[in-house]
Amino acid sequence: MLADLLETPTLTTQTLPAAGLWELKPIARAILFIDVAGSLRITRQLGDARAYHLLKFLSDAIGRAKTNSGRVVRSLGDGFLLAFDSVDEALAHAATAQAEAIRLTPNDIPLKIRCGVHYGEVIEADGDMFGVAVYLASRVTGHAHGGEILLTDAAQATSQRPDSAFNDFGPTLLPGFEEPVHLYEFSREQV
Repeated sequence: MLADLLETPTLTTQTLPAAGLWELKPIARAILFIDVAGSLRITRQLGDARAYHLLKFLSDAIGRAKTNSGRVVRSLGDGFLLAFDSVDEALAHAATAQAEAIRLTPNDIPLKIRCGVHYGEVIEADGDMFGVAVYLASRVTGHAHGGEILLTDAAQATSQRPDSAFNDFGPTLLPGFEEPVHLYEFSREQV
């Protein structure tokens, strides 16, 4: 009996062939994360029901912003992951979302969103998006303050906007990344 308990079960993983329907190929995407800065504080000040309605209106506005190629990949309460074919569309969407956040802000509570944009290869599967590029876009968003749109050098390099549209933040250490990532700020007035 004791020998049975001490015996380590063998775990097996079914492997799938590299070719065919199961092959996952990376695709380049502009990734935009949007996050409501201080959402817990806002919920405490407004109360659960009022904060829910405010975030619902904001979510609807973010989903409705007109772009050629953008789509909401996932949302979780106060955060959104979106995918675009181009960085410029992602920047336009971020600027529109920030304008909507300002428009929807109740008089008694400042509502600001922070946005992070990265351009890189991702895996798209099961209606979701995966990969290091997604993590990097998330970390860039976490580094932003409310009202800021930050982007990586990879995103800035693929933008068709003039260099004057960006403020250089320089190399920045982000959680989970050993090497500094060069960041830029984009002003929503540039749209």
